[in-house]
Amino acid sequence: MIEVKFIMNSAVEEILSFKTCCGLMRVFDQNLEIHLRNKGSGPIMIPSYFDLLGQHGAMRVETLTPPGVHQIMPGEILALYCAMDETVWGKSTEAVFYDCAGNAYPVGIVD
Repeated sequence: MIEVKFIMNSAVEEILSFKTCCGLMRVFDQNLEIHLRNKGSGPIMIPSYFDLLGQHGAMRVETLTPPGVHQIMPGEILALYCAMDETVWGKSTEAVFYDCAGNAYPVGIVD
């Protein structure tokens, strides 16, 4: 089981821009921060995408940073970031995350 926390318009863009100012990768417009906490007793493998449901229908968000598949150990938190249209986010009601074992984790979006 995972616990999900959304932070819209977090200061992550400034933080990531500072951390990458001298590197090759620049990160812009990262206005949504997502924390996934593993509440289970074993590790969970989570890919960097989720489905967003709402008035717009369903859309897959595959632009999460960092990309790839991530292992979250029990009690640990994975932080993911992405650019999210605020209008789409405001009309969204649910996000669904998945693990590599085929389990779905639907989470209501509270504004």
